[in-house]
Amino acid sequence: MTAASSEGELPEGWRLDGEQLVLETELHGWKLTVVTLLNTPWDGPTSLRIDPPDDPYAEVGTDGITAELMRSISLAEIRRTARKLRTRLGRSAYEVTTAAVLDRVETERDYALMAREYVHLVHQGYRSPVTRLATAWGLSRNTISGRIRRARAMGFLDGPPGRPADRLTEKARRYLEGDDTRVAKRDRNGG
Repeated sequence: MTAASSEGELPEGWRLDGEQLVLETELHGWKLTVVTLLNTPWDGPTSLRIDPPDDPYAEVGTDGITAELMRSISLAEIRRTARKLRTRLGRSAYEVTTAAVLDRVETERDYALMAREYVHLVHQGYRSPVTRLATAWGLSRNTISGRIRRARAMGFLDGPPGRPADRLTEKARRYLEGDDTRVAKRDRNGG
């Protein structure tokens, strides 16, 4: 995959190298390389490397690798971007994956897909399926919560009044017709 692959463009500095998502960037004149393995069950980088510039006489912003340099690394932003990219590639560290990353939920089919993932987590017994979806998709909990409320209001989710939705409606199942067969086939074929 290149930066302009069929999966969409990768953010500046990011590249896919086999089973690794690699971020290469400059940090106060130093070269920062962060690797996230796609086939791990955990979320976040698996290695971080700081190298001096190629030119040993180039000016750098710190006197060696300092605490200041280390603190300037935004691991939260790196994790968030890696999580979104992993999900886009269908390689989330969590069980929650769909054919499309649901950064945007605009169409009725998008709402049906999101509702299916939510109900799947409810049936698996997750105490906070909203938090699980937010983490897996790299979105805020408030964003997911609002989308779940809207999906219920639109008639895609059903459940006891005053309780979390626990089932898809017939309307949602109509939008998802054929998807369950494709998902099962994809899972049997390893991805």
